[in-house]
Amino acid sequence: MNRSMRKMGDKVNAAVQNLTHQPQQKMTMQFKLAMMFFVVMLISGVISVGLLMMIFKPVMKENAVNQMTAFATSAKQMEEKGYKLEELISVLNTPAYDIEMLKKSDKRIEACKEELDKNGLYVDTEGIVPRAEMITVICGEYVRVSNFNSDNVYLVVNFVTIVAFLSSILLGTIITTFVGRQMLQPIHDLSMATSEVARGNFAVRVQETGADEYGTLQRNFNKMAQELSGIETLRGDFISNVSHEFKTPLASIQGFAKLLQTDDLSPEDRAEYTQIIIDETSRLSKLSSNILNLTRLENQTTIGKKKRFRIDEQIRKIILMLEPEWSKKNIDLDISLEDILYVGNEDLMGQIWQNIINNAIKFTPEGGEIKVNLFRGGTGIVVKIWDNGPQIPADKKDKIFEKFYQGDRSRATEGNGLGLALVKRIVDLSDGKISVDNPYEGGVCFMVELPYQTEGMMS
Repeated sequence: MNRSMRKMGDKVNAAVQNLTHQPQQKMTMQFKLAMMFFVVMLISGVISVGLLMMIFKPVMKENAVNQMTAFATSAKQMEEKGYKLEELISVLNTPAYDIEMLKKSDKRIEACKEELDKNGLYVDTEGIVPRAEMITVICGEYVRVSNFNSDNVYLVVNFVTIVAFLSSILLGTIITTFVGRQMLQPIHDLSMATSEVARGNFAVRVQETGADEYGTLQRNFNKMAQELSGIETLRGDFISNVSHEFKTPLASIQGFAKLLQTDDLSPEDRAEYTQIIIDETSRLSKLSSNILNLTRLENQTTIGKKKRFRIDEQIRKIILMLEPEWSKKNIDLDISLEDILYVGNEDLMGQIWQNIINNAIKFTPEGGEIKVNLFRGGTGIVVKIWDNGPQIPADKKDKIFEKFYQGDRSRATEGNGLGLALVKRIVDLSDGKISVDNPYEGGVCFMVELPYQTEGMMS
């Protein structure tokens, strides 16, 4: 027996510990909504009943007094006709009244003795719900008459009213619980979807229910999830592409560095391998610089420090700087530049022309042609750079400005796909536009449009 009691005690203690260690359940919005409805209805009901009682209490008291006075008058008339006390009580004792014989030593009689001797009756109408209680003398005996008994219609009506009032509140609370469940279901679904997004599942979507506030919230959530999914894809592609772009030159540097350790290497091979290592190192340096510049520009919202400079002179200097590249391929240059002053970030604008012209040189065949035109347009400055290299497919023209995009292999023999992304970001920060086209005569034409910043640029 003692062992059984100990086992039972251990089970009880374990159950109590489980209960105390369970996390407390938070109240749901559905429960809060139901409780809010219950409290609001209860308070409003109490206030309404209180106001009604204050308004109608004088009328109810007067009606109760008149009723008791009429009862006493009827009893007095029947007494004058010779009815005895038992007969009077038998006749007047109806479900509407509660009649009780009192002893002369009753304290209630002593409390109203003076008024009884003066008026022959005493009527009390005290209470939150006014009721009439009368003490009078019938056939020489003291009698208490009340119109508030269990069979009285007045009591039944009050009881039914209170029950109906409480039932309405309870029923309304239950209905609010189920209706609130339907109303709050979209928020619950949105909460679950948000939890999925927090776990990294950007493919989750919620059903759009309509044009109301819920529908707007759901559409905005779906747009957010879609944007996050795209950002996650870009992030993954960025990491993959950066890893690939670094891996290729590093592998080349490592391979040729090992070859340089060979003792019987000829001076010509050693010079060639050394040049390859230098070229790959330069490629890595350029890639790192482009990544840092693009990251910095993506976090900028303005073009930065501006100054006034000759944009035509800037383009000429860049063409001269690239002279070894285009001379080596015997490229013919057709340059037409108007004298134009521009207000902007000179260093960043230089990167635009350097990247585009450098690309044109890379993709222009031996003995080809490049045209560079600068002129004033209707709404701003226009720069067109054309080369007669291979054209870009129409479905890929919009993608060439994306980071690391090299979908068109005919124009991706060199580079890492960051140059045009960098150009696009600088143009966007300058409130300009950049586009690429395949002209009818062949080749590829890049067009940069920059808005006029000051009146001085128009002169």
